[in-house]
Amino acid sequence: MKLDIRRLTPDMLDDYLHFFLDIAFTDHPEWSGCCCVHFHWNEKYEAEFHSGEKSGTDWAVEMVKGGIIQGYLAYMNGQVVGWCNANDKHNYDVLKVRSELWDESDKTNRVKSIVCFLVAPDMRGKGIATKLLERVCEDAEAEGYNYIEGYPPAGECDMYTAHHGTIPFFEKHGFQLYKTLGQDVMMRKPLGENL
Repeated sequence: MKLDIRRLTPDMLDDYLHFFLDIAFTDHPEWSGCCCVHFHWNEKYEAEFHSGEKSGTDWAVEMVKGGIIQGYLAYMNGQVVGWCNANDKHNYDVLKVRSELWDESDKTNRVKSIVCFLVAPDMRGKGIATKLLERVCEDAEAEGYNYIEGYPPAGECDMYTAHHGTIPFFEKHGFQLYKTLGQDVMMRKPLGENL
């Protein structure tokens, strides 16, 4: 299986939207409008949501063009088959308001956060999420990040609630439990000289 993992850039917007609107949720259509904007949700988007000004797709267009949403698309034979939302921890508005996710080390360390994995239904179980995670870790280390974090559910989950990853998945790739947060946990992997 030859995968091409590409960092999301604004010129890939059409591929990004096609994956979310037409591929990723064909077996779970009620989620198809998410476009992975949730972790950037703030008061501005809340106001626009309640006024009916914009949809998830509108926000996705704005956020991808503006470099707010960051991550990687996985391609096979020219078609998008997977996505990983990975960004600097400070760039996620939803993470900023969860004080339990932060400690003193975040003041002096650079942390890359992974908040979502999606794989096309017919491509699951083929190692695509693993390849995405490996690429995120490689690039984060090359960019001088000290740690990389994920936030999987604390207990058992089905394939749909596993879009944040799972504890065994992160453990398999060198992450360790850093904090238990109620319904989810923080998994952390040291990078570079922190290894």
